[in-house]
Amino acid sequence: MTIDERIPEFTDKELENLHENALRLSTAGKPAQQAEAARLLPIITAAMESRRASRTAELAEKKRVRQVAMADARAKKKAARK
Repeated sequence: MTIDERIPEFTDKELENLHENALRLSTAGKPAQQAEAARLLPIITAAMESRRASRTAELAEKKRVRQVAMADARAKKKAARK
């Protein structure tokens, strides 16, 4: 299994480390390492962006659900006062 096939299995921290290593090797590595880093950087960047977008969507949904729950709780409290 090649490294680009394993990227979806990586944790966020592992993906960040891989990205940092690829950036470093793209400038300071041997020619073969530079070529592999150049090949992997777009894949890694796309995976990081995808995770960031899904995390943002999850947080937005959690916020929306919490706001609805709080509004319901306020409405129930207001109704109980009457």
